[in-house]
Amino acid sequence: MSLISLVFPSVCLICQSPLTKNDHEGAITSEQYPYKKVMAPLLCESCMQDFNPGNNLRCSRCGESIYEKDAYKKNCKACNHYQQSFDQVCFVGLYQGKYKQLIHLYKFKNKRQLARPFAALLQHKFENMWNINQIDKILPVPLHISRLRERGYNQALLMLWQWKDNHFQSKIVPKLLIRIRPTHSQTQLDRKERMENLKSAFQLNDKYSVFGQQIVLVDDVYTTGSTAHSCAQVLKSHGAARVNVLTLARA
Repeated sequence: MSLISLVFPSVCLICQSPLTKNDHEGAITSEQYPYKKVMAPLLCESCMQDFNPGNNLRCSRCGESIYEKDAYKKNCKACNHYQQSFDQVCFVGLYQGKYKQLIHLYKFKNKRQLARPFAALLQHKFENMWNINQIDKILPVPLHISRLRERGYNQALLMLWQWKDNHFQSKIVPKLLIRIRPTHSQTQLDRKERMENLKSAFQLNDKYSVFGQQIVLVDDVYTTGSTAHSCAQVLKSHGAARVNVLTLARA
């Protein structure tokens, strides 16, 4: 995949330090992470250093960290004891440091210019994990209309619209799931509270069928899995064969 070029801003989005030609050249030629190639026009070299793709021992299903002593186990304790409805979670990086700050700027501070580089990172991860020809539908986690009016955009959908390849675009179904009731912010809730908060929050749009299909659900951050579980549960209850989850970050 060719990672997109961006117009260089004058200062780093995180620390506001001036961006120099050397910053861009050094980061773009680095092969350490696709992240560095995409973010070079937006961040200084210093603010890109703490990005962590989370390539250590991880649960093959949800991406949770697994202790070295448990390395022989395929899944984490939670996935072994609690059957989530989704099949696999893939993420670009860990939700920490400057990367966390960037996602916060995008999601809560209206920095919509981040949709394009974030989309490039998501697409790169997608293409390394799945064959687009085997995926039937791609959808964003839906927002309730009240939250959409408040924020002004669905951050997951905005990223998906940046995937210009027609083969990808033809698979994106923004209204496959409908958020039928508003929910409280999940930020301060634990796993049990999040599950209760999202109970019966989603339903399948009766204009579509997912029976026997392979679905990719796109969101910004995977935290406890409650949102992914709630969405996947609806899709699986209508016959979806497999539901994979793709996010910018794993908390």
